Amino acid sequence: PVAKLNTIRVLLALAASKGWKLWQMDVSNAFLYGNLDHVIHMEQPLGFKSKQHPNYVCKLKKALYGLKQSPRAWFGKIGEFLEHNGYTSTSADASLFVKKFGSKVVMVLVYVDDLIITGDLDDMIAQLKQNLCTRFFMKDLGKLKHFLGLEINYDDDGLILHQHKYCT
Repeated sequence: PVAKLNTIRVLLALAASKGWKLWQMDVSNAFLYGNLDHVIHMEQPLGFKSKQHPNYVCKLKKALYGLKQSPRAWFGKIGEFLEHNGYTSTSADASLFVKKFGSKVVMVLVYVDDLIITGDLDDMIAQLKQNLCTRFFMKDLGKLKHFLGLEINYDDDGLILHQHKYCT
């Protein structure tokens, strides 16, 4: 599952109207964190074939890039982590996770290995970012600047979205 384009638009519009900061994080080698839910075998990789048993196959213990099961396994892992930290997936979009504190809120949008984090609780966002970096090897990319071909600039009145590089 990946975030719907409408969900991304609504999240950006909500953050702009509320004056929330938008943060971006990127998971390194995300698919390697996924656990397989059934047995999968593969041929021995080139360069690593056993001389004694060249016809043996490998039984995978973890998801790998190239497996059709890998994206779902990764989403299950990040979803489990966020739910363990008190976030709930929304019914409108399974890739949008929300945690409420009275009238305050923190939101996390998952698009494969990219996360957008926003809300009106800066200390909870900082804690979430630290927890994510502790659990997964992640890059904190700072303020959201580029996402799915969109370029985001910040203005006193809100956000300016453009696709200058795409147009060029």
